[in-house]
Amino acid sequence: MKKILYAYAIFSGLLFFGSCSDFLEEKPPLYVNEGDIYSSPKRIESTLLGLYGTIKNFNTNTRSLSLLGGKGYLVFDNRGDDVINISNNLSSLFDTYNMRILSVSGENEDYWTASYLAINRVNTFLQSIEGAKEVLGDEKYSQFRSEALFVRAVSYYYLNNLYATPYILNKDAKSVPLRLQAESTNANNNLAASTVKEVYDQVLADLDNANIAVLPDGVNTYDGATRATKAAAHMLRMRVYMSTGEWNKAIEEGKAVSGYSLVTNVTSLYKTPFYSTESIFSLPMATTNVPNTQQSLAEYYTDGKILLVDNENGIMSKPNYSLANDARVKNFFSPSDRKLLKYVDVTNKLEWVPIFRYAETLLGLAESYANLGGAANETLAKGYLKQVRSRSIPTGDPLVIDALSGEQLKEAISNERRLELIGEGIRGVDILRKGESLKRGTFVLKPTDNGYTWPIPQSELASNKEI
Repeated sequence: MKKILYAYAIFSGLLFFGSCSDFLEEKPPLYVNEGDIYSSPKRIESTLLGLYGTIKNFNTNTRSLSLLGGKGYLVFDNRGDDVINISNNLSSLFDTYNMRILSVSGENEDYWTASYLAINRVNTFLQSIEGAKEVLGDEKYSQFRSEALFVRAVSYYYLNNLYATPYILNKDAKSVPLRLQAESTNANNNLAASTVKEVYDQVLADLDNANIAVLPDGVNTYDGATRATKAAAHMLRMRVYMSTGEWNKAIEEGKAVSGYSLVTNVTSLYKTPFYSTESIFSLPMATTNVPNTQQSLAEYYTDGKILLVDNENGIMSKPNYSLANDARVKNFFSPSDRKLLKYVDVTNKLEWVPIFRYAETLLGLAESYANLGGAANETLAKGYLKQVRSRSIPTGDPLVIDALSGEQLKEAISNERRLELIGEGIRGVDILRKGESLKRGTFVLKPTDNGYTWPIPQSELASNKEI
């Protein structure tokens, strides 16, 4: 069992990046075991890269699963209020959109399976790398270990934002099991769910200062945009602190994201080479490892049969956020057919999936300062808001940001996040972390209503008697 896991991790790593050319040129052994893999720095790194591949998308013997590389990422857009799912197809997140996910729903089982497979592969890697310190040397060992912990932290962060009552409403509510050791049998299936706070505490532990310190920088480089860096780790910590309402800590994390800047032309973010001074962490695509049918972002947004922009009730219904002179509105929204045009490569599916970018950092700082309140903090909040908004509306903006304060300022920042980050898996998370009701026209779903969070899937209930 272990040998299968390790070999698959290497294989998925090669598919994910397609850049380990000298390893590919080596004559592969007929039989790969743990000793072979962990005796070579190149193979260890390939295994590490496979962890990123697992949180993106991959195929099993029975099905194709896409986590943050496509369909799983789109779960959080479908749980928001800025798009409409018109598919009427249970394979296209229609139940997710209508907030009627059950323990036996397919997307529920898929998301859970993909997440815990990723987590177990991380745990397996962390266990195995302990015997490879001499092979790697102290520097590479520490970096690879911290990268793996980052992947696990990302996985638990999204699980906490799908299966648990928001921290702001009940930090002691049950969330998901914290599996922190490698498993190759079902001996330890039984494990109670941890609380929302405990899951976030583990995310922060995986991203502690010592672990971040050994991660590389990497502004405007391929590796810097596709692997864990100091900035990516600080961004994830910032999201956690925004979820827990610890605004000073969130500000500290946002300010730690240094060396990045907004690109001048917002449309360039979604075109080759897909990384820039604004890219903090993205999931890249290669011809050998793209999402399967009905899994990619472009298929959902640009074929006109699944997701459409909600012009009547969503962010595009608001006058100051649907301006003709806004570069985002002009380039990303098709008024005639209501398509979102950030992702358009339906045929090849090679567009990268942005997880963290600097515009989110700035808007996170704006929200955090606004929530602290007071004239000085609100002035800082307005400054960060202006940076993002003026990039796309350099002149002729009817929204007078300097005149805003209190709840009006907070609403403007929230609306800017909705417009700037639409289609990037953020809106559904923002609604939940704030403990807000979901509103779509006359439809209202409160945090206490069934469907607001997902139930634990039936497969876990059947195998884990302590859940």
